[in-house]
Amino acid sequence: MGSPVSPFRRCPVWEQELANKYSCKLVVFLADEYCNYCRDILQNVRNQELEKVEDLITSFWKSRQQDTVMLMSLPDVRQLLGCYDMQLYKGLEDMLLPDFLEDVSIQYLKSVRLFSKRFKLWLLGALEGFPAILQISKLKEVTGFVKRLRRKTYLSNMAKTMKMVLKNSRRIGLLKSDLRAIIREGTLDISKKVLEGDSDHEEEPESHTEMKCLGCLISLLETSTDLAELLNCVSSNLQVLVFQPSKNKEDFIKLAASFQLKWNFLLTAVSKAMTLSHRDSFGAWHLFHLLLLEYVIHILESCIEEEEEEDLGSLQDLLSDDQFLTQPDQALFHPLDSLPTSECASRNVESPQVTLKHTSQSCGPMGMGSVVLQVLGFLVDTATGNKLVQVLLEDKTTESAVKLSLPVGQEALITLSNGQRFVIHISDVPQSSENTYCRKSNANVQGGLLE
Repeated sequence: MGSPVSPFRRCPVWEQELANKYSCKLVVFLADEYCNYCRDILQNVRNQELEKVEDLITSFWKSRQQDTVMLMSLPDVRQLLGCYDMQLYKGLEDMLLPDFLEDVSIQYLKSVRLFSKRFKLWLLGALEGFPAILQISKLKEVTGFVKRLRRKTYLSNMAKTMKMVLKNSRRIGLLKSDLRAIIREGTLDISKKVLEGDSDHEEEPESHTEMKCLGCLISLLETSTDLAELLNCVSSNLQVLVFQPSKNKEDFIKLAASFQLKWNFLLTAVSKAMTLSHRDSFGAWHLFHLLLLEYVIHILESCIEEEEEEDLGSLQDLLSDDQFLTQPDQALFHPLDSLPTSECASRNVESPQVTLKHTSQSCGPMGMGSVVLQVLGFLVDTATGNKLVQVLLEDKTTESAVKLSLPVGQEALITLSNGQRFVIHISDVPQSSENTYCRKSNANVQGGLLE
């Protein structure tokens, strides 16, 4: 096992915001339970008691009450739990395989890979019967964990074999001479394809950035056979060629994709030249080729993953009352003769542009006990361009109602005066659907009883 279990950090401010928005008692209980659940998994893995992890996962999820499950399914609560999942999976990775260059057995790598796959199966099995939105969220998070461990175990496997090659001075001597000969003789077919769009260097492939990176590796082979130094050379080139010139995430993705495409083509061109000229070092180069390809992917994808984790970690400071849910817990019923005017009117929203026409039973009023949900119209916020659907909730028993304007693609948690709670989700549907019920934009309004 690797480093000790890192302290599990809570998000008290974030938790308090959710407690104020929803049931304080329920949120505090859920946060405590979920963090203890993550800590217990980490501790069992640290103690090499992997057989207990399945029981922990199953017992936690199967013991959730319905009100807790519905709370966990809400967007901002899922974000909080996702922050704790991020720490859980990062802790597992650090314990199981902190560095793919570490000298571990092949059997251990197989066991790590097997554990990650089983972890995913245990979690998906425990989540059977849970709301689809919660299953999808957890599936995405655990799939990322499995993918990262698979990538690191694959790199570790190749690194172990490459270290053996680097210890053989005869093989390395052949590899160096063959690589120098291929570049010197100009047998690499890269002048047009690799440098496409780079007219300034069209006649000088050796001045191309990817060629410079390969040249640095070949020069380093003259003085060092340490795999860590060779890979650090690649990292340094990525820092100069991709990371430093990137002004933002979009720039980074563009530069990273361009480098990776040309890098892959360059290494493949070397393999092709090795094959056509029947070089004796082809086997050693082929292994080095695969390792270099996978290592660049690992560095670039790890950077994107870390940035996403940082974005999630800083989300606590960006939360606003209406970022995820509209009308949270505050939509009280009013008498029918005193319906409130649309909230959109106070936000410079135009009159309804399209009247929703129900063409099937599924699009009509939706009954939930004595409560009926009726779609009224469609609006567009002229300031932001956001689409909103206007709905009416009526309680036939008390003859009271409330009118709401709900953004498309978001959820609203509605609490009635009698304590009954509903989740309403507004989502787009394809215009080709048989259930189309508006001319310019379509919305599918779904209501679900929460308790």
